[in-house]
Formats: sequence, structure tokens, C-alpha cells
Amino acid sequence: MSKRIIIQFVIFCYTLISVPAMASLTLNGTRFIYNEKNKNIAVEIKNTSKSLYGGQIWIDNTIQPSHQVYFVPTPTFFKVGAGKKQLIRIMNVNNALPANKESLFWLNVQEIPPAPSADEGNVLALALNTQVKLIYRPQALGQGRENAEEQVILSGNILKNPTPYYFAIVGIFNGDKPVTLSDKVKKQIGQMAPFSEINLEKAIKGKISIQAIDDYGAFRTYKLN
Repeated sequence: MSKRIIIQFVIFCYTLISVPAMASLTLNGTRFIYNEKNKNIAVEIKNTSKSLYGGQIWIDNTIQPSHQVYFVPTPTFFKVGAGKKQLIRIMNVNNALPANKESLFWLNVQEIPPAPSADEGNVLALALNTQVKLIYRPQALGQGRENAEEQVILSGNILKNPTPYYFAIVGIFNGDKPVTLSDKVKKQIGQMAPFSEINLEKAIKGKISIQAIDDYGAFRTYKLN
């Protein structure tokens, strides 16, 4: 009787640029924006392996009440052949989200590897759980998102986001030199919430700029006043 050891790795993509190469199921984005006016949005999942894979998709709340459901993916379980794609539809089913700021959720895709054949012997399979951001954007905020990161304010050691948008800041620069930050601060600025302040744990002066990931997963640099 062959044995299969399945090791699950949870990938937290706070500042994810791309899905790891070893993942069999890959997504067509590193973040997804759900505009209020949309009836649903599509997420494309591709099987890059040479085997049939199963998958499960679900959405986690962040600061929202844990018992509330805001988004439903369809289908939640699926099978996708080697080199094939699966289209997932995500629908907003709860209107009780703030209208004056964005809301953040986590979209999870769990791989379900194929069962081993009888002659494979002991097999080590990597069942990856890929996690990316799902951001709900109220309709009133749709026109002001472009270059909103330019409004970020640095005052001594405090970084302020005066806007209603979530920012994924991946670096702070003093001139051409990157500012060294603790892992705690890196995590906080990687998902900087609307109207929030972050203590950088050090005062920074000079010509300051930030590097952030935009709606399309691209790096962009913004100079701060």
C-alpha cells in the first residue's frame, strides 16, 4: 500500500508579486478589485501541471465580523485538467460594507493534488494554499484611485494614509537609498488601511518616496511632499 505525505504551505501574499513557480494552480492576478457597480468579477485559475488537479476557493474576512458572509465564489470546488483553466465568479451578497472607504478580504485557492497510482510508492506532494487580496471599492471612490499614494504623509516616524484606499507599500526610500524597516512595519505598510497611521519606529527626513503595487500588480514610485 503506497503512502502519500501531503504538506500544506499557506502563502500569505501581503506584497505578492506573482504566484510561486512551484504552485500547480496559478491565478491571473495578485489582487482583485471588486467595484461596487459590478454584478460579479471573474478569477481565472490555470493548472500548470501535467496532471488533473482539484481545487477549493473561499474568501476570508479581515476586520469584518467573522460570522458575516460578504462574497461568494462559484464554484467553490472544481477540477481542472493539465494545462486547462477554470473560471471562478465572485459575487457580492452583502451590502453592509462601508461606502466611504475600501474593504479588504483574502481570496484563498487550495490545491487538491491527484491521488497517487499504486506503483508510485512513497510520494511527497505539495498542496499549496495561495492567498491574494480582494478589495471592495465603493462606487463613489472609483474616480479618485489613480495616484492616490501621492497623498501619503510622512511626519517624523509616522506614515499617514489620509485616503479611503488600501495601499500595498513595498518600500520607502530616502533619496536613492532604501530605508531599513522591521518585519512588523513591512507587514503593516504592505496592507496600509484607509485613514490609518503606522509607526515606522524611526524618524525619516530628506527626499522621501515610496514604492507601491497598483491595482494591476505593477510597481510604481511616488514622491512624498
